Amino acid sequence: MIEIQILIATIYILYYSLIGVTIIAFALIIALVVIISKQK
Repeated sequence: MIEIQILIATIYILYYSLIGVTIIAFALIIALVVIISKQK
């Protein structure tokens, strides 16, 4: 049972870190678009 709990915890950590990275990537893309549109 302990091994299953560790596996579930690892999956949760990977899942939420993936969501966090995705949000950061979107924020960077939006920031770049704003900077490029201001330069024009």
